[in-house]
Amino acid sequence: MTSSQTTLPSTLSTQKRSRHGWTSLPYDIVRSKAGRFLADDDIDYYMAFRATCPDWRSATKDYPEKADYTDATRFQPSKWVLLHQRDDLVTLVNVDTGRFLCKSIPLLREHFFVGATGGGLILLGDSTEPSRARLLNPFTGSIAHFKVPVPVAGVRAVAVTTAPLMVFVSTHHGDILWADQNSECFKSFRPSYSNRPTCLTPFAGKVYATDQQGSVISSAVAGAAAGEQRLRSALMISMDTTIPGLDTSPDTSYLAWTKTGKYYLVESGGGLLLVTRASCFDTNLPVVHRVDTERKVLEPVSSIGNRAIFAGPVKCLSVDADKFQGIKGGCIYFVEPEIIRGRDYEPSSMTVFHVATRGWQDSITFGWSTPKGCFHPFTLIQALADYCRSAHYSELFEIDAREWGWDISSDSESDESSDDDDAYPSEPDDV
Repeated sequence: MTSSQTTLPSTLSTQKRSRHGWTSLPYDIVRSKAGRFLADDDIDYYMAFRATCPDWRSATKDYPEKADYTDATRFQPSKWVLLHQRDDLVTLVNVDTGRFLCKSIPLLREHFFVGATGGGLILLGDSTEPSRARLLNPFTGSIAHFKVPVPVAGVRAVAVTTAPLMVFVSTHHGDILWADQNSECFKSFRPSYSNRPTCLTPFAGKVYATDQQGSVISSAVAGAAAGEQRLRSALMISMDTTIPGLDTSPDTSYLAWTKTGKYYLVESGGGLLLVTRASCFDTNLPVVHRVDTERKVLEPVSSIGNRAIFAGPVKCLSVDADKFQGIKGGCIYFVEPEIIRGRDYEPSSMTVFHVATRGWQDSITFGWSTPKGCFHPFTLIQALADYCRSAHYSELFEIDAREWGWDISSDSESDESSDDDDAYPSEPDDV
């Protein structure tokens, strides 16, 4: 507390207090209430709370510090996911409190929407060449500027790390790209197509992914010894295997993958979990492991508490089931892709597995597609499932695709497990 906060209020402030007694709450109560907002990640409430009166602003943390409006990680959201975006309107949901927030962000009309992090930060591209990347905090309005142009690709997931600020993007081809604010181009991690990474997930200051053999891959400073601290930059970061794959079969073809199982990586309840699902050809039931990132081992988990995990082909999500009506706690919702091969169509579906009892609960089919190839979510479960199964193809991607003559009108969010990936352009060697 500064000395200015301990001085007696001015006569004008005293007059205001007499008219509005609620503004004269003790500082400790004001700070406690503001702290609750931040603990729940209700940053918009926190900003409105501070704007109420000068006394409440002086009792709480200022924003921004030293008028730095380029720090998008100041009051960085961590519990929000962006379920839907159209024009300048976004719909976010807090996975721990169940609160929905519909918000108009006029800046979205002036930029290309590229994707959003699992916490709620939004990655944008300038609408003019060379379409440089911008990272927006939708709660504070702060924008971090990058030199690198945004990738012209379908985006599966976006993640952010700090010190320094770096943005990671996984594409619909399975590549992982990353850059810091001084990068001129993205660095990339490009494994074989048949063993591409999935489920890009930030955790404890790093970014993790799993591949189709169940390996856990993480970002690391290249050449650094265990526990060694080094200055970090995008040029020094590499993606390396942290824990070897659960599936040691040498056959990594698509057919082998569908027979051996699928792997999902998700942050849930403060821990990093690896979910293994056996294929329909296997009698083994799904298995959950906690990823010990310090010892680099997997620990079996028999219960996920009252969390509910949505495991999809593009992203994964963990929510507090108590806060979401109709969602069962302790369960994994496996979101199956929608598959379109020529005239053959298989609608998206979802099966529910209870971890503690090791039993299947339900099977849900979402029905026929809309003309654009994806279902309209009418329920909360469908909205969360759609978030986990849909890649985003930005306007910038659509512009380039049309210039190359690719037909993207049928389904701009089709799943990667179909045979139609060749219908989309691959990223150039120098991104």
